[in-house]
Amino acid sequence: MKHQWTLFSQHALVCLSIAVLALSQAAGSAPALADGDLPDAGKSQDTQKLASELKNFQDKASKHNSFRADFEQLVFSALRKKTTKSKGQLFFAQPKKFRWEIATPGKELYVNNGEWFWKYVENTKHAMRMPANAGELDFLDVVFHLDKLPEKFSLKKLNTWPDEDAQQEKQCPAKHTCFALEPIQKGGQKSIALAVNQNTGFVSRLRIEFKNGNKTNITFNSFSPEKVASDLFEFSPPPGTAVDKR
Repeated sequence: MKHQWTLFSQHALVCLSIAVLALSQAAGSAPALADGDLPDAGKSQDTQKLASELKNFQDKASKHNSFRADFEQLVFSALRKKTTKSKGQLFFAQPKKFRWEIATPGKELYVNNGEWFWKYVENTKHAMRMPANAGELDFLDVVFHLDKLPEKFSLKKLNTWPDEDAQQEKQCPAKHTCFALEPIQKGGQKSIALAVNQNTGFVSRLRIEFKNGNKTNITFNSFSPEKVASDLFEFSPPPGTAVDKR
């Protein structure tokens, strides 16, 4: 299960919006939280300020009940010393329904209808299903619930953004706020960076660095706040598909 979920987080997000995927989740300069459940009085002023900033972004993004966006994803494998580029579309509907569809170079589909989460890889004819509330899907809060980030991450505001092609840092994109997130509970993720659109409250860039050296960079564009057909969040495995149910 952990291996399969690692594949999801590297090849699709979040989250997915995934990453917002498009829903903006961010943070600002603050020390690590000792306890995510501490009341506000037990948090530093910097942390409270960042939490308030994230909530404002969340409020902006939550005004849209559904949307679609295009994405481009770069996945670096430390083992193979190779970067793979993929492109596709994200569809989202409140509260956590989404369809993350990779179109090139190979077709992969990740669908959450609120009850079940599905992963389907066309060329292997393999599908995996798990409950939509499975603990492994907590990663999606990085995209869909910015206001929850102070409970799970130490937060820091960034003035720069990594330029993977040039192997250097560059300024945070114009009209964006950039944040660094470090998980409080240590796992496979080393750090996460988010660039949040200040006008819409949506995440437009997401960068995940793993402890094994792997990196995932996702850029969202062509955001369109439109009504999304409900059947896009349903999935039935094609005939001949091997299904792994959890």
